Amino acid sequence: MKRILLILLICLLLVGCYINDSREASKKEAITLDDVEQLSYALVVKDINNEYMHTMFRGFKMACTELGISALMVGPDDSSDVNQSQLINDLIREKIDGIAVAANDSDEIKSALQKAITSGISVVSLDSPVYPEDRTVHIQQASPEIIGRILIQAGAEMINNEGEIAILSTTEETPNQKSWVNWMLRELDENKEKYSNIKLVEVAYGHDNETVSKRKTRELLHKYPNLKLIIAPTVIGIRSAAEVVCEEKSSVKVTGLGLPSEMEQYINSGICPWMYLWNPSDLGYLAAYAIYVCQTGTFTGKEGDIFEAGSLGNRIVTSSEDGGTEIVLGKPLMISSNNVSMWKEVF
Repeated sequence: MKRILLILLICLLLVGCYINDSREASKKEAITLDDVEQLSYALVVKDINNEYMHTMFRGFKMACTELGISALMVGPDDSSDVNQSQLINDLIREKIDGIAVAANDSDEIKSALQKAITSGISVVSLDSPVYPEDRTVHIQQASPEIIGRILIQAGAEMINNEGEIAILSTTEETPNQKSWVNWMLRELDENKEKYSNIKLVEVAYGHDNETVSKRKTRELLHKYPNLKLIIAPTVIGIRSAAEVVCEEKSSVKVTGLGLPSEMEQYINSGICPWMYLWNPSDLGYLAAYAIYVCQTGTFTGKEGDIFEAGSLGNRIVTSSEDGGTEIVLGKPLMISSNNVSMWKEVF
């Protein structure tokens, strides 16, 4: 199989547990589909080497263990390799019972997801949505509008509402990134007077790859000598940007969406005054329960449906901006020097 790693975690991890070497441990336990028997649910991630995705799988695995179901994680080597359809087709052949997918490109996996649904496999999306017709429901980390607007509002505050800013995203095709960037642009456009002294100079794309993200950050710093802020709504992007700013001894500020465990030093140093995220483990946990109720109850994913999601309690299905439905995990957390030491122990 092409560039695929299939991951099984050895043991149930406690809620809030964060293990720094989990990526290396998971790779050591990498197996192929031929080695696996009686799998039930699979989490198809954007990038098998992304720590955010591993944290999401810990929650997914935890929920599956509570439900007495086996769990598997699959994904390409990095998100620039958008080909997730082959992974999904492999899972269909293995007669998997349920799939939760974080899409790199919703068009690329459309046919495979339709085949999965036709085969009787329950499909939900999480983190980054697929088309409404290709899922029962989407698990939304937080409102895209809130995320996009709050990143601009926070960034403006950091630079006293004056100066040049840039956005460092992943790819132009990634659904959640597209939505967040669009809402950032809308926030700027709909509040021209408020942001009259702020200029967005570029939207750059780092493909959720550390090397590419660092190169793009250096290009931004050198191309725009008056740049004051980089907004990176991606955990790899924000960490890469902060590392480059630190290395270059630049005064540019960085904010966006990041893991506290990876960003603590940059928050405490002032490079990233504060940032936002949610608990990725909870996102994976909620997705596994959504698959379960799709299979075992009368849950249809329609607006107004309610179900119990283990330790996360009752959840209600609402309409989503893409015309489908979603279950919203909650509001994004603000992570600053006041709480980063606490949250780094969680994710």
